[in-house]
Amino acid sequence: MPADSNPKVSIVIVVLNAVKTIEAAIISVMNQDYPNYELIILDGISTDGTIEAIKKYQNNIKYFNSEKDSGIYDAMNKSIKRCTGDWIYFLGADDKLHNNEVLSSVFATTYKENSIIYGNAYYTHRQKVRFGNISRYAMSKHNINHQTIFYPRQLFNNYKYDLRFKVVADYYLNLQLYFNSNYHFKFVNLIISDFNDRGTSGTVADHQFDHIKESLFKKIFPTDVFVFYKLRRLFIRIRNKA
Repeated sequence: MPADSNPKVSIVIVVLNAVKTIEAAIISVMNQDYPNYELIILDGISTDGTIEAIKKYQNNIKYFNSEKDSGIYDAMNKSIKRCTGDWIYFLGADDKLHNNEVLSSVFATTYKENSIIYGNAYYTHRQKVRFGNISRYAMSKHNINHQTIFYPRQLFNNYKYDLRFKVVADYYLNLQLYFNSNYHFKFVNLIISDFNDRGTSGTVADHQFDHIKESLFKKIFPTDVFVFYKLRRLFIRIRNKA
């Protein structure tokens, strides 16, 4: 990975029928004061005017295609092949980069090749900032939204989003990277994105993940984290019965 002060960032938006929000997402990227990025957009054959909205910004998009996919994470996996940046960032079609200085603020620092950079998200409906510096125990409680994370591109030579999980494949990927890899999560105290917490990931359950969650956690987590997870579940059950 180049050690220059302006590493290239691939920003990916995967979208399906988001005509009301896609332009704001694109504009939030175009307005960045950081010089070295590319915008990749994969559309899942939208029918609501999304494609026409995207084409208005064609000159600012490195790669755009509309094709059938099997869901958000399938499209994200496909997009990786089109990325040429040193870092990859996945922005939701109904989210925005928080301000015009996000990229320049994040990459004012030089990071090691095995770093995974993450910051905070502003939840637009709850009007709340998350996440802070995530501990190993907090990782057993909740995900770090992909809208706050910059991954080194070479990471995806060995990892992909698991298509068994329709809603939380990013959580499963992050768990593997946090506990069972040579990568290290590096927190930057910045708001990276304005996140629509009423979108798919905030409102839809992933039943396949829930069905095998405990067995996955037992396999992934160190003993202390798994014990914490089990005790917390027990406490919640007791509290709910009280």
